[in-house]
Amino acid sequence: MKNKLIKKPGVFLDRDGVINYDYGYVHKIKDFKIRKGVIKGLRFLTKKGYLLFIITNQSGIAKGIFTEKEYKIFTKRIKKIFKKKGVFFKQIYYCPYHPKATIKKYRKITNLRKPGNLMIENIRKKWKINIKTSFMIGDKKTDQLAAKKSKIYFEYPKKNFSDQVKKILRMVI
Repeated sequence: MKNKLIKKPGVFLDRDGVINYDYGYVHKIKDFKIRKGVIKGLRFLTKKGYLLFIITNQSGIAKGIFTEKEYKIFTKRIKKIFKKKGVFFKQIYYCPYHPKATIKKYRKITNLRKPGNLMIENIRKKWKINIKTSFMIGDKKTDQLAAKKSKIYFEYPKKNFSDQVKKILRMVI
C-alpha cells in the first residue's frame, strides 16, 4: 500500500486591506489596526484545519518608503501580536519588487508580484496544499488575478472577516 500524502486546505490572505486597515504603505506598529472579525475568523479557520498564509506585495520597499530590514522587523512584531491572540501563520510571503522601483535592485518584473502567482505556487509546493478546499481574500484586482491563475476561490474582503470566512467554508468544503 502506498503512503498517501494528506493535503491540507490553505487560506491565502493579502495583508493591507484584508488583515489590517490599509492606510498606505503600513510599516509601523502604530498604523497596524486589525480589521473587524479577523482574529475570530483566523482562529475558526485554524480549528477547521486550515493553514494560514499571508501573501503581500510590498512596493514600499522598492520605492524607498521603508527598508527590507524594517519590513522584516515589522513582520516579526505582527506575528507576535497574532501569536498572543492564538493565531499562527505558517508563512508570510512578500514581494519587494516593482517594475518602476526607485531603488534599482528592486526594479524588476517578476511573477512573485501579484497579479503573478509565484508566491501561491511556492506555498503549494512547500506545504502540500489542497487547492480545491483553499481560498484567497484580497482587496485588489491583482489579488483576484493571482488567485485565478492558481485556480483558487477568491473573494474581496467583506465588512466582518469572521462572518465572511464562515460563509466561504460552507461553499468550498
